[in-house]
Amino acid sequence: MKSFTHYLTESQKQYPFRIKIASEMTTEQENLMKQLLGKYTRENALKNFKKSKTPIQALPLDFPQVKNSEVHIYEVVLDWPTTQQELTEYLSSGLGVGKQQLVVRSPNEPTEEYQNVEEPRKGALLDDPDYKESPNAKFEDFYGDKYNTGFVKELNDILRLQRKERGEQRPSEGDAKFNTDSPAGTQSPIQPTDYNPLRK
Repeated sequence: MKSFTHYLTESQKQYPFRIKIASEMTTEQENLMKQLLGKYTRENALKNFKKSKTPIQALPLDFPQVKNSEVHIYEVVLDWPTTQQELTEYLSSGLGVGKQQLVVRSPNEPTEEYQNVEEPRKGALLDDPDYKESPNAKFEDFYGDKYNTGFVKELNDILRLQRKERGEQRPSEGDAKFNTDSPAGTQSPIQPTDYNPLRK
């Protein structure tokens, strides 16, 4: 039978965070940050620590009050739960970095997900005759005779509803008002005469 500590170890959750600092960071400051974050780990030692750096930007993302600065990004995984606000306060005071230059984010936030670098695709989308980008697409739903017929039917239904709302009635199909097959109206209203201008 498993012990309680074994179950506890299996159920241990990890908490990833992305720390962004728009300021110069020395090696001493980075080591100090690892020590400070060690408080949130089981062994008081931060193991998951990745760092990267952006080039100098006129207006760095997430830092509206900072201009012409590079951003140091640190990805860490903690063992104990905490909030972004708590980490911001804690690191800001511990590292001596202003709150305007330090941002803590969760990697699962929508603003962070769209910044993740994706592998560039090879070739153009239209070069793939099998359309592997969308394998379950039903192409007849977007073009073709069936689609066109349904589209025209939908437009006619909308037109009928609009006419009904306005109180208009569509004229019924029947005999034409001026029917040339009818005997009435086949005679000219000008009476024929015996006068011939060529006769003398």
